Amino acid sequence: MEFEIVTRNVELTPKDQSLIQKKVARLGKYFREVHEARLTFSQEKHRMLVDGYIRAKGAEIAASAQNPEWSVAFQEVVNRLEEQARRLKQKVRDRRQKGAGREVAWELRVVEAESVRSGTPRIVETTYVPVRPMTVEEAALELDASKQDFIVFRDADSDQINVLYRRRDNTYGLVTPEI
Repeated sequence: MEFEIVTRNVELTPKDQSLIQKKVARLGKYFREVHEARLTFSQEKHRMLVDGYIRAKGAEIAASAQNPEWSVAFQEVVNRLEEQARRLKQKVRDRRQKGAGREVAWELRVVEAESVRSGTPRIVETTYVPVRPMTVEEAALELDASKQDFIVFRDADSDQINVLYRRRDNTYGLVTPEI
């Protein structure tokens, strides 16, 4: 992580700089990988301006505050950055849970061939098949990697349940519902 403290018309002691670094490092828990963090302290007349900026993998947040005391303005910036980071992390978590909640299991029953010929099908085996959201290409790759003859999935584009199956000539067939 690249951490930078920029001062304009302000002098910070090494003790103040270490305190600033500790408080900003605390914000790292909200991100997987922080690329850059920058704080700018500037004094204009009788007020201190503090600007904070954090660039992390997949996110950028910024905040600013002004106050006669640099420590109060700095704490406001840290609080605002932390609130933004918390909201961003919650948003990502909610998206993951929303996608995970859409996975459904379908029941698959295997019927004995002789019982079908006799007119009363008898169920021999029951299996539950997970239905996960993915594209047709992802489903084809997953089917190719598995030993199964078919895969049931929710199409990420149309949000419909589809079945991709392996044919005897080693090509794939796609069953799409008509609505």
